Amino acid sequence: MSVLVNTFSKHSKDVTSCSFSPNSKVLASSSGDKSVRLWNVEKGTELSISPLLGHSYGVNSCRFSPFGTLLATASTDGNVHLWDVNTGSVVAVLQGHKSGVRVCRFSPNSRFLVTGSADESFCIWDVSSKTLVRCVEKLESSVMTCCFTPDSLYIITGTSMGDLSIWEAQTGKMTKFYAEGHDLGVADCCFSSTYGSASRCRPSYHDTSGSAPNFLLASGGNDNLVKLWDIFTASAFSEECHIRKRCSLSGHQGPVYGVAMSPNGKILASGGGDKLIILWDPLAEVSLLTLEGHTRYVTCCSFSVDGNWLATGSNDRTLKLWKICLTENGISFFKCKPTETQANQVGVENKRKKLVTWSTDEVCSWLISLELELYCETFRQNAIDGQELFNMTSETLASDLGIGPVGHRNKILRTIKDIKKQELEEDFPDEFLCPITREVMSDPVIAADGYTYERASIQEWLTSGRLTSPMTNAPLKSNVLTPNRMLKLLIQRHFDGFLTIDV
Repeated sequence: MSVLVNTFSKHSKDVTSCSFSPNSKVLASSSGDKSVRLWNVEKGTELSISPLLGHSYGVNSCRFSPFGTLLATASTDGNVHLWDVNTGSVVAVLQGHKSGVRVCRFSPNSRFLVTGSADESFCIWDVSSKTLVRCVEKLESSVMTCCFTPDSLYIITGTSMGDLSIWEAQTGKMTKFYAEGHDLGVADCCFSSTYGSASRCRPSYHDTSGSAPNFLLASGGNDNLVKLWDIFTASAFSEECHIRKRCSLSGHQGPVYGVAMSPNGKILASGGGDKLIILWDPLAEVSLLTLEGHTRYVTCCSFSVDGNWLATGSNDRTLKLWKICLTENGISFFKCKPTETQANQVGVENKRKKLVTWSTDEVCSWLISLELELYCETFRQNAIDGQELFNMTSETLASDLGIGPVGHRNKILRTIKDIKKQELEEDFPDEFLCPITREVMSDPVIAADGYTYERASIQEWLTSGRLTSPMTNAPLKSNVLTPNRMLKLLIQRHFDGFLTIDV
Protein backbone atom coordinates (compact mmCIF):
# COMPACT_ATOMS: atom_id res chain seq x y z
CA MET A 1 0.00 0.00 0.00
CA SER A 2 1.14 3.54 -0.63
CA VAL A 3 -0.11 6.76 0.89
CA LEU A 4 0.80 10.26 -0.25
CA VAL A 5 1.84 11.84 3.03
CA ASN A 6 3.34 15.18 2.07
CA THR A 7 4.19 17.47 -0.82
CA PHE A 8 7.11 19.85 -0.41
CA SER A 9 6.88 22.77 -2.82
CA LYS A 10 9.48 25.36 -1.78
CA HIS A 11 11.81 24.80 -4.74
CA SER A 12 11.36 27.39 -7.49
CA LYS A 13 12.82 25.17 -10.24
CA ASP A 14 12.93 21.48 -11.15
CA VAL A 15 13.63 19.01 -8.35
CA THR A 16 16.57 17.01 -9.71
CA SER A 17 17.51 14.55 -6.95
CA CYS A 18 16.53 13.32 -3.50
CA SER A 19 18.18 11.27 -0.77
CA PHE A 20 17.30 10.00 2.72
CA SER A 21 19.68 10.15 5.67
CA PRO A 22 20.77 6.75 7.07
CA ASN A 23 18.45 7.15 10.08
CA SER A 24 15.54 7.88 7.67
CA LYS A 25 14.66 11.05 9.60
CA VAL A 26 15.91 13.65 7.11
CA LEU A 27 15.20 13.96 3.39
CA ALA A 28 17.38 16.08 1.10
CA SER A 29 16.32 17.48 -2.26
CA SER A 30 18.32 19.33 -4.90
CA SER A 31 17.01 21.64 -7.58
CA GLY A 32 17.75 23.68 -10.65
CA ASP A 33 17.20 26.73 -8.45
CA LYS A 34 20.80 26.24 -7.16
CA SER A 35 19.63 25.14 -3.71
CA VAL A 36 19.49 22.00 -1.58
CA ARG A 37 16.73 21.71 1.00
CA LEU A 38 16.51 19.45 4.06
CA TRP A 39 13.19 18.17 5.38
CA ASN A 40 12.08 16.51 8.62
CA VAL A 41 10.38 13.35 7.38
CA GLU A 42 8.03 12.77 10.31
CA LYS A 43 7.01 16.40 10.90
CA GLY A 44 6.93 17.43 7.24
CA THR A 45 8.81 20.64 7.99
CA GLU A 46 12.02 22.17 6.66
CA LEU A 47 15.08 22.07 8.90
CA SER A 48 16.35 25.34 10.36
CA ILE A 49 19.69 25.04 8.53
CA SER A 50 17.92 24.73 5.18
CA PRO A 51 18.26 25.76 2.40
CA LEU A 52 21.90 25.00 1.67
CA LEU A 53 23.23 27.65 -0.73
CA GLY A 54 26.63 27.77 -2.35
CA HIS A 55 26.42 26.50 -5.92
CA SER A 56 26.36 29.07 -8.71
CA TYR A 57 24.28 26.91 -11.09
CA GLY A 58 21.60 24.25 -10.72
CA VAL A 59 22.28 21.28 -8.42
CA ASN A 60 21.89 17.97 -10.28
CA SER A 61 22.48 15.38 -7.56
CA CYS A 62 22.56 15.03 -3.77
CA ARG A 63 23.48 12.05 -1.61
CA PHE A 64 23.96 11.38 2.11
CA SER A 65 27.08 9.52 3.20
CA PRO A 66 26.44 6.02 4.65
CA PHE A 67 27.41 7.31 8.11
CA GLY A 68 25.05 10.28 7.76
CA THR A 69 27.54 12.99 8.68
CA LEU A 70 28.03 14.42 5.19
CA LEU A 71 25.85 15.40 2.25
CA ALA A 72 27.42 15.54 -1.22
CA THR A 73 25.96 17.76 -3.94
CA ALA A 74 26.94 17.97 -7.62
CA SER A 75 26.23 20.97 -9.81
CA THR A 76 26.30 22.32 -13.33
CA ASP A 77 28.91 24.80 -12.04
CA GLY A 78 31.42 21.92 -12.23
CA ASN A 79 31.90 21.66 -8.46
CA VAL A 80 31.00 19.09 -5.83
CA HIS A 81 30.23 20.34 -2.32
CA LEU A 82 30.48 18.36 0.89
CA TRP A 83 28.18 19.71 3.62
CA ASP A 84 28.17 19.12 7.37
CA VAL A 85 24.69 17.72 7.95
CA ASN A 86 24.50 19.06 11.51
CA THR A 87 25.48 22.65 10.81
CA GLY A 88 24.68 23.10 7.11
CA SER A 89 28.17 24.48 6.48
CA VAL A 90 30.40 23.58 3.53
CA VAL A 91 33.15 21.20 4.60
CA ALA A 92 34.90 21.06 1.24
CA VAL A 93 34.53 22.08 -2.40
CA LEU A 94 35.83 19.35 -4.70
CA GLN A 95 37.14 20.70 -8.00
CA GLY A 96 38.32 18.40 -10.75
CA HIS A 97 35.72 18.39 -13.49
CA LYS A 98 35.83 20.71 -16.48
CA SER A 99 32.07 20.81 -17.02
CA GLY A 100 28.78 20.25 -15.21
CA VAL A 101 28.70 17.36 -12.73
CA ARG A 102 25.66 15.15 -13.28
CA VAL A 103 25.84 12.66 -10.41
CA CYS A 104 27.54 11.87 -7.10
CA ARG A 105 27.50 8.60 -5.12
CA PHE A 106 29.26 7.45 -1.94
CA SER A 107 30.77 3.98 -1.68
CA PRO A 108 28.86 1.73 0.75
CA ASN A 109 31.89 1.68 3.09
CA SER A 110 31.88 5.52 3.06
CA ARG A 111 35.56 5.71 2.04
CA PHE A 112 35.07 7.12 -1.45
CA LEU A 113 32.83 9.38 -3.48
CA VAL A 114 32.41 8.98 -7.24
CA THR A 115 31.21 11.82 -9.46
CA GLY A 116 30.27 11.75 -13.15
CA SER A 117 30.34 14.72 -15.48
CA ALA A 118 29.37 16.07 -18.88
CA ASP A 119 33.11 16.46 -19.54
CA GLU A 120 33.18 12.70 -20.34
CA SER A 121 34.90 11.74 -17.12
CA PHE A 122 34.29 10.40 -13.64
CA CYS A 123 36.32 11.21 -10.56
CA ILE A 124 36.99 9.20 -7.40
CA TRP A 125 37.50 11.20 -4.20
CA ASP A 126 38.82 10.19 -0.80
CA VAL A 127 36.11 11.22 1.67
CA SER A 128 38.39 11.41 4.70
CA SER A 129 41.06 13.65 3.16
CA LYS A 130 38.66 15.42 0.73
CA THR A 131 41.18 14.87 -2.08
CA LEU A 132 41.04 13.56 -5.64
CA VAL A 133 42.22 9.96 -5.90
CA ARG A 134 41.96 9.74 -9.68
CA CYS A 135 40.05 11.07 -12.64
CA VAL A 136 39.14 8.75 -15.52
CA GLU A 137 38.73 10.80 -18.68
CA LYS A 138 37.86 10.48 -22.38
CA LEU A 139 34.85 8.22 -22.05
CA GLU A 140 33.62 9.73 -25.34
CA SER A 141 30.21 10.68 -23.89
CA SER A 142 28.74 12.35 -20.82
CA VAL A 143 28.60 10.28 -17.63
CA MET A 144 24.94 10.49 -16.62
CA THR A 145 24.97 8.03 -13.72
CA CYS A 146 27.37 5.93 -11.67
CA CYS A 147 27.36 3.85 -8.50
CA PHE A 148 29.54 1.49 -6.48
CA THR A 149 28.91 -2.23 -6.24
CA PRO A 150 27.70 -3.24 -2.74
CA ASP A 151 31.23 -4.41 -1.84
CA SER A 152 32.67 -0.97 -2.77
CA LEU A 153 35.25 -2.61 -5.06
CA TYR A 154 33.85 -1.65 -8.47
CA ILE A 155 32.09 1.27 -10.11
CA ILE A 156 29.36 1.10 -12.75
CA THR A 157 28.98 4.04 -15.15
CA GLY A 158 26.19 4.79 -17.59
CA THR A 159 26.59 7.37 -20.33
CA SER A 160 24.58 9.52 -22.71
CA MET A 161 25.57 7.13 -25.51
CA GLY A 162 23.76 4.30 -23.73
CA ASP A 163 26.71 2.12 -22.64
CA LEU A 164 27.41 0.54 -19.26
CA SER A 165 30.95 -0.08 -17.98
CA ILE A 166 32.55 -1.74 -14.97
CA TRP A 167 35.66 -0.14 -13.43
CA GLU A 168 37.98 -1.13 -10.61
CA ALA A 169 37.52 1.45 -7.85
CA GLN A 170 41.14 1.20 -6.66
CA THR A 171 42.85 1.55 -10.06
CA GLY A 172 40.26 3.18 -12.33
CA LYS A 173 40.86 0.36 -14.82
CA MET A 174 37.94 -0.62 -17.06
CA THR A 175 37.18 -4.33 -16.73
CA LYS A 176 34.06 -4.53 -18.91
CA PHE A 177 32.37 -2.36 -21.55
CA TYR A 178 28.80 -3.08 -22.65
CA ALA A 179 27.66 -0.91 -25.56
CA GLU A 180 23.99 -1.89 -25.59
CA GLY A 181 22.76 -0.58 -22.25
CA HIS A 182 19.93 1.76 -23.27
CA ASP A 183 19.18 3.26 -26.66
CA LEU A 184 19.41 7.08 -26.50
CA GLY A 185 21.27 7.02 -23.18
CA VAL A 186 21.35 5.70 -19.60
CA ALA A 187 19.72 8.04 -17.07
CA ASP A 188 20.10 6.29 -13.69
CA CYS A 189 21.16 3.03 -12.06
CA CYS A 190 21.18 1.37 -8.64
CA PHE A 191 22.09 -1.97 -7.02
CA SER A 192 20.02 -4.29 -4.88
CA SER A 193 21.48 -4.43 -1.37
CA THR A 194 20.28 -8.01 -0.76
CA TYR A 195 20.55 -9.95 -4.01
CA GLY A 196 23.34 -12.46 -4.62
CA SER A 197 26.71 -11.45 -3.21
CA ALA A 198 25.34 -8.22 -1.74
CA SER A 199 24.57 -10.15 1.45
CA ARG A 200 28.26 -11.03 1.75
CA CYS A 201 29.03 -7.33 2.16
CA ARG A 202 27.38 -7.22 5.57
CA PRO A 203 29.78 -7.14 8.53
CA SER A 204 28.48 -10.42 9.96
CA TYR A 205 29.08 -12.36 6.76
CA HIS A 206 32.47 -13.89 5.92
CA ASP A 207 32.84 -15.50 2.50
CA THR A 208 35.78 -17.78 1.79
CA SER A 209 34.39 -19.56 -1.26
CA GLY A 210 36.33 -17.54 -3.83
CA SER A 211 33.31 -17.59 -6.18
CA ALA A 212 32.70 -14.66 -8.47
CA PRO A 213 30.61 -11.98 -6.74
CA ASN A 214 27.31 -11.35 -8.51
CA PHE A 215 25.00 -8.38 -8.03
CA LEU A 216 21.66 -7.20 -9.37
CA LEU A 217 21.71 -3.82 -11.13
CA ALA A 218 18.67 -1.82 -12.21
CA SER A 219 18.91 0.93 -14.81
CA GLY A 220 16.58 3.41 -16.46
CA GLY A 221 17.04 5.07 -19.81
CA ASN A 222 15.73 7.29 -22.56
CA ASP A 223 14.31 4.24 -24.39
CA ASN A 224 11.36 4.25 -21.90
CA LEU A 225 12.62 1.02 -20.32
CA VAL A 226 13.76 -0.21 -16.94
CA LYS A 227 16.38 -2.93 -17.31
CA LEU A 228 17.76 -5.48 -14.86
CA TRP A 229 21.31 -6.81 -15.13
CA ASP A 230 23.42 -9.50 -13.53
CA ILE A 231 26.83 -8.00 -12.73
CA PHE A 232 29.65 -10.51 -12.19
CA THR A 233 32.87 -9.02 -10.85
CA ALA A 234 36.30 -10.63 -10.61
CA SER A 235 37.04 -13.33 -8.02
CA ALA A 236 39.98 -15.33 -6.74
CA PHE A 237 39.49 -17.73 -9.66
CA SER A 238 38.55 -15.31 -12.44
CA GLU A 239 39.94 -11.95 -13.48
CA GLU A 240 37.04 -11.19 -15.81
CA CYS A 241 33.93 -9.13 -15.12
CA HIS A 242 30.72 -9.69 -16.97
CA ILE A 243 27.41 -7.94 -17.60
CA ARG A 244 24.39 -10.08 -18.44
CA LYS A 245 20.96 -8.67 -19.18
CA ARG A 246 18.14 -10.30 -17.22
CA CYS A 247 15.11 -8.51 -18.64
CA SER A 248 13.51 -5.28 -19.81
CA LEU A 249 10.53 -3.93 -17.88
CA SER A 250 8.14 -1.97 -20.09
CA GLY A 251 5.38 0.18 -18.66
CA HIS A 252 6.55 3.75 -18.89
CA GLN A 253 5.44 5.86 -21.84
CA GLY A 254 8.37 8.22 -21.55
CA PRO A 255 12.07 8.21 -20.62
CA VAL A 256 12.90 6.64 -17.25
CA TYR A 257 14.88 9.26 -15.32
CA GLY A 258 15.14 7.69 -11.87
CA VAL A 259 15.34 4.21 -10.33
CA ALA A 260 15.62 3.12 -6.69
CA MET A 261 15.70 -0.26 -4.92
CA SER A 262 14.01 -0.83 -1.56
CA PRO A 263 16.27 -1.91 1.35
CA ASN A 264 14.88 -5.46 1.35
CA GLY A 265 15.45 -5.75 -2.41
CA LYS A 266 11.83 -6.69 -3.04
CA ILE A 267 10.65 -3.45 -4.62
CA LEU A 268 12.09 -1.41 -7.47
CA ALA A 269 10.74 2.10 -8.04
CA SER A 270 11.06 4.00 -11.31
CA GLY A 271 9.97 7.49 -12.33
CA GLY A 272 9.68 8.82 -15.84
CA GLY A 273 8.64 11.37 -18.41
CA ASP A 274 5.07 10.07 -18.32
CA LYS A 275 4.67 11.65 -14.83
CA LEU A 276 4.28 8.19 -13.27
CA ILE A 277 6.08 6.22 -10.56
CA ILE A 278 5.92 2.46 -11.08
CA LEU A 279 6.71 -0.05 -8.34
CA TRP A 280 8.07 -3.38 -9.61
CA ASP A 281 8.91 -6.79 -8.20
CA PRO A 282 12.45 -7.10 -9.65
CA LEU A 283 12.71 -10.85 -9.13
CA ALA A 284 9.28 -11.74 -10.52
CA GLU A 285 9.85 -9.07 -13.22
CA VAL A 286 6.30 -7.67 -12.93
CA SER A 287 4.78 -4.30 -12.04
CA LEU A 288 2.99 -4.05 -8.70
CA LEU A 289 1.59 -0.55 -8.46
CA THR A 290 1.51 2.77 -10.31
CA LEU A 291 1.58 6.03 -8.33
CA GLU A 292 0.16 9.24 -9.78
CA GLY A 293 0.44 12.72 -8.35
CA HIS A 294 3.06 14.71 -10.22
CA THR A 295 1.99 17.10 -12.96
CA ARG A 296 5.25 16.94 -14.91
CA TYR A 297 7.87 14.28 -15.47
CA VAL A 298 9.39 12.50 -12.50
CA THR A 299 13.14 13.09 -12.29
CA CYS A 300 14.18 11.05 -9.25
CA CYS A 301 13.07 8.60 -6.56
CA SER A 302 14.59 7.26 -3.36
CA PHE A 303 13.67 4.77 -0.61
CA SER A 304 14.41 5.48 3.03
CA VAL A 305 16.85 3.11 4.71
CA ASP A 306 14.16 1.78 7.05
CA GLY A 307 11.98 0.98 4.02
CA ASN A 308 8.99 3.00 5.24
CA TRP A 309 9.17 5.91 2.83
CA LEU A 310 9.52 6.66 -0.87
CA ALA A 311 10.41 10.16 -2.08
CA THR A 312 9.86 11.34 -5.65
CA GLY A 313 10.93 14.60 -7.28
CA SER A 314 9.64 16.23 -10.43
CA ASN A 315 9.88 19.06 -12.90
CA ASP A 316 6.64 20.31 -11.38
CA ARG A 317 8.99 21.68 -8.67
CA THR A 318 7.61 19.46 -5.96
CA LEU A 319 9.01 16.68 -3.81
CA LYS A 320 6.45 14.09 -2.74
CA LEU A 321 6.70 11.78 0.24
CA TRP A 322 4.89 8.43 0.10
CA LYS A 323 4.32 5.95 2.90
CA ILE A 324 5.24 2.48 1.61
CA CYS A 325 4.29 -0.64 3.55
CA LEU A 326 6.89 -3.34 2.89
CA THR A 327 6.83 -6.95 4.07
CA GLU A 328 9.27 -9.84 3.77
CA ASN A 329 7.47 -10.80 0.58
CA GLY A 330 7.52 -7.35 -0.93
CA ILE A 331 4.72 -4.79 -0.68
CA SER A 332 1.53 -5.08 1.34
CA PHE A 333 -1.49 -3.64 -0.42
CA PHE A 334 -4.16 -4.23 2.21
CA LYS A 335 -2.71 -5.02 5.63
CA CYS A 336 -0.78 -1.84 6.30
CA LYS A 337 -2.73 0.82 8.18
CA PRO A 338 -1.65 4.43 7.72
CA THR A 339 -1.56 6.79 10.66
CA GLU A 340 -4.48 9.16 11.22
CA THR A 341 -2.59 12.01 9.62
CA GLN A 342 -1.70 9.89 6.60
CA ALA A 343 -5.23 8.50 6.28
CA ASN A 344 -6.62 12.02 6.06
CA GLN A 345 -4.47 12.54 2.98
CA VAL A 346 -5.28 9.32 1.11
CA GLY A 347 -6.42 10.21 -2.37
CA VAL A 348 -5.60 13.88 -1.88
CA GLU A 349 -3.49 15.35 -4.66
CA ASN A 350 -1.66 18.48 -3.65
CA LYS A 351 -1.97 20.11 -7.04
CA ARG A 352 -1.90 23.91 -7.01
CA LYS A 353 -5.17 25.41 -8.23
CA LYS A 354 -5.08 28.34 -10.63
CA LEU A 355 -5.72 31.67 -8.97
CA VAL A 356 -8.81 32.40 -11.07
CA THR A 357 -10.46 29.17 -9.86
CA TRP A 358 -10.20 29.97 -6.14
CA SER A 359 -13.45 30.12 -4.18
CA THR A 360 -14.15 32.88 -1.66
CA ASP A 361 -13.31 30.48 1.17
CA GLU A 362 -9.96 29.67 -0.47
CA VAL A 363 -9.24 33.38 -0.82
CA CYS A 364 -9.91 33.80 2.90
CA SER A 365 -7.62 30.88 3.72
CA TRP A 366 -4.96 32.63 1.67
CA LEU A 367 -5.49 35.85 3.66
CA ILE A 368 -5.04 33.91 6.89
CA SER A 369 -1.72 32.56 5.58
CA LEU A 370 -0.66 36.18 5.06
CA GLU A 371 -1.70 36.99 8.67
CA LEU A 372 -4.39 39.31 7.30
CA GLU A 373 -7.39 37.38 8.63
CA LEU A 374 -8.97 40.64 9.85
CA TYR A 375 -10.09 41.24 6.23
CA CYS A 376 -11.73 37.84 5.71
CA GLU A 377 -15.24 39.01 6.58
CA THR A 378 -14.93 41.99 4.23
CA PHE A 379 -13.82 39.73 1.38
CA ARG A 380 -16.71 37.34 2.08
CA GLN A 381 -19.30 40.13 2.17
CA ASN A 382 -18.04 41.40 -1.20
CA ALA A 383 -17.83 37.87 -2.70
CA ILE A 384 -14.15 38.23 -3.60
CA ASP A 385 -13.18 34.98 -5.32
CA GLY A 386 -10.09 34.10 -7.37
CA GLN A 387 -11.28 35.88 -10.50
CA GLU A 388 -11.86 39.11 -8.56
CA LEU A 389 -8.50 38.68 -6.82
CA PHE A 390 -6.77 38.24 -10.16
CA ASN A 391 -7.94 41.70 -11.27
CA MET A 392 -7.44 43.42 -7.91
CA THR A 393 -5.97 46.92 -7.81
CA SER A 394 -4.73 49.15 -5.04
CA GLU A 395 -7.66 51.51 -5.64
CA THR A 396 -10.18 48.68 -5.24
CA LEU A 397 -8.55 47.52 -2.01
CA ALA A 398 -8.63 51.04 -0.58
CA SER A 399 -11.95 52.49 -1.78
CA ASP A 400 -14.21 49.44 -2.23
CA LEU A 401 -12.88 47.12 0.48
CA GLY A 402 -11.76 49.75 2.95
CA ILE A 403 -8.22 48.42 3.47
CA GLY A 404 -6.44 51.51 4.76
CA PRO A 405 -2.86 50.53 5.69
CA VAL A 406 -0.61 50.88 2.66
CA GLY A 407 1.56 48.02 3.91
CA HIS A 408 -1.38 45.61 3.94
CA ARG A 409 -2.46 46.63 0.42
CA ASN A 410 1.08 46.24 -0.87
CA LYS A 411 1.46 42.84 0.77
CA ILE A 412 -1.72 41.57 -0.90
CA LEU A 413 -0.79 42.93 -4.32
CA ARG A 414 2.82 41.70 -4.19
CA THR A 415 1.67 38.21 -3.28
CA ILE A 416 -0.92 38.20 -6.09
CA LYS A 417 1.83 39.24 -8.50
CA ASP A 418 4.12 36.44 -7.28
CA ILE A 419 1.35 33.85 -7.69
CA LYS A 420 0.55 35.00 -11.20
CA LYS A 421 4.21 35.02 -12.17
CA GLN A 422 4.71 31.51 -10.80
CA GLU A 423 1.64 30.24 -12.66
CA LEU A 424 2.97 31.80 -15.83
CA GLU A 425 6.41 30.22 -15.38
CA GLU A 426 4.89 26.80 -14.74
CA ASP A 427 3.48 26.91 -18.26
CA PHE A 428 6.78 27.83 -19.90
CA PRO A 429 7.85 25.53 -22.73
CA ASP A 430 11.22 23.92 -22.07
CA GLU A 431 12.63 25.82 -25.06
CA PHE A 432 12.28 29.08 -23.10
CA LEU A 433 14.73 27.87 -20.44
CA CYS A 434 18.49 28.30 -20.64
CA PRO A 435 20.12 24.82 -20.71
CA ILE A 436 22.77 26.01 -18.24
CA THR A 437 20.69 27.74 -15.56
CA ARG A 438 17.24 26.26 -16.33
CA GLU A 439 15.84 29.77 -15.98
CA VAL A 440 13.71 31.71 -18.45
CA MET A 441 15.88 33.56 -20.96
CA SER A 442 15.64 37.32 -21.38
CA ASP A 443 18.45 37.65 -23.94
CA PRO A 444 18.67 34.32 -25.84
CA VAL A 445 21.66 33.80 -28.14
CA ILE A 446 22.72 30.96 -30.41
CA ALA A 447 26.20 29.55 -29.80
CA ALA A 448 28.44 27.77 -32.28
CA ASP A 449 27.01 24.39 -31.22
CA GLY A 450 23.56 25.42 -32.53
CA TYR A 451 21.97 25.58 -29.08
CA THR A 452 20.38 28.66 -27.55
CA TYR A 453 21.51 30.01 -24.15
CA GLU A 454 20.98 33.06 -21.97
CA ARG A 455 23.72 35.48 -23.08
CA ALA A 456 25.11 36.14 -19.59
CA SER A 457 25.27 32.41 -18.79
CA ILE A 458 27.09 31.28 -21.94
CA GLN A 459 29.45 34.27 -21.73
CA GLU A 460 30.35 33.31 -18.16
CA TRP A 461 30.82 29.71 -19.36
CA LEU A 462 33.25 30.84 -22.07
CA THR A 463 35.19 33.35 -19.97
CA SER A 464 35.78 30.70 -17.31
CA GLY A 465 37.93 28.83 -19.85
CA ARG A 466 35.36 26.25 -20.94
CA LEU A 467 35.68 26.12 -24.71
CA THR A 468 33.29 23.21 -25.18
CA SER A 469 29.53 22.99 -25.69
CA PRO A 470 27.55 22.79 -22.41
CA MET A 471 25.14 20.43 -24.20
CA THR A 472 27.39 18.09 -26.20
CA ASN A 473 30.83 18.73 -24.66
CA ALA A 474 32.22 18.99 -28.21
CA PRO A 475 34.74 21.79 -28.87
CA LEU A 476 33.15 25.08 -29.94
CA LYS A 477 34.47 26.27 -33.30
CA SER A 478 34.07 29.91 -32.26
CA ASN A 479 32.84 32.08 -29.41
CA VAL A 480 30.48 34.08 -31.64
CA LEU A 481 27.00 34.48 -30.14
CA THR A 482 24.07 35.26 -32.44
CA PRO A 483 20.89 36.83 -30.99
CA ASN A 484 17.88 34.51 -31.25
CA ARG A 485 15.34 37.24 -31.98
CA MET A 486 12.51 34.88 -32.88
CA LEU A 487 12.73 33.05 -29.56
CA LYS A 488 12.98 36.33 -27.67
CA LEU A 489 9.79 37.50 -29.38
CA LEU A 490 7.97 34.28 -28.46
CA ILE A 491 9.02 34.65 -24.82
CA GLN A 492 7.83 38.26 -24.78
CA ARG A 493 4.48 37.23 -26.26
CA HIS A 494 4.15 34.58 -23.57
CA PHE A 495 4.57 37.31 -20.97
CA ASP A 496 1.78 39.38 -22.57
CA GLY A 497 -0.69 37.42 -20.46
CA PHE A 498 1.00 38.60 -17.28
CA LEU A 499 -0.89 41.54 -15.81
CA THR A 500 1.51 43.94 -14.14
CA ILE A 501 0.38 45.18 -10.74
CA ASP A 502 1.87 48.41 -9.45
CA VAL A 503 2.45 48.41 -5.72
